[in-house]
Amino acid sequence: MSESGDIKNTNKAKKGSIFSTLKKILIGIVLATITGAALYGAGWWQGRSQFSSDDEPIKRELEEAKEQLTGVKEQLITERNRTYLMEARGDLYDTTVNLDQRNFGMANTRLQEAAVALAKVENLNGTLNINKIKELQTAISKMNINVAVDLEQQRNTVLSYVNVLNKVIPAEENLEIAAPKESSKQ
Repeated sequence: MSESGDIKNTNKAKKGSIFSTLKKILIGIVLATITGAALYGAGWWQGRSQFSSDDEPIKRELEEAKEQLTGVKEQLITERNRTYLMEARGDLYDTTVNLDQRNFGMANTRLQEAAVALAKVENLNGTLNINKIKELQTAISKMNINVAVDLEQQRNTVLSYVNVLNKVIPAEENLEIAAPKESSKQ
C-alpha cells in the first residue's frame, strides 16, 4: 500500500505544482493589468492637468485676438462710413457740375447715387449724427432735378445739402497714413 499511496501523493504534488504555477501566472497577469491601468490613469491625469494649465495662455491670447478683431471691425465700419459720406459729397458736387453743364439726366443720377451712399451709413458707436444723415438722405432722394424750374435755386439746394453733409462728416484728424517701408538694398 505504501507504493500506491506514494503514487497518489506524487500525482497530487504534480497537480498542485501545475495549479500553483498557473495560479501565480494568473495573479501576475491580473496584477500587471491593474498596475498598467493605474499607471495609464495616472499618466492621463497628469497629462490632462498639464494640458489644462497650458490652456490659460492660449485662452488669454484668444481673448486678446478677439478684442483686436473687434477694434479692427469698428475701425473698418468707421472707415466704410467715411467712404459712404465722402462718396455722397462727391456725388452732390457732381450734381452741381452736371446742372451747370445742363446735363439733367446725369444730375438726377448723381443725386440718387448720393442718396444710396447715405443709406448705407451704419451707426456703430453713436459717433455719427445718424438722424441728420437719414433726414438728409430722405431729402436728397425726394429731390428731382427739373428743366422747367430755376436751375440756380436747384443748384443752391444741392449745395446746401453739401454744407449739411460737411457738418456731419467726422473730423479727419484720426486718419493714419502709413509710411512706406524702406527696403535696405545694398
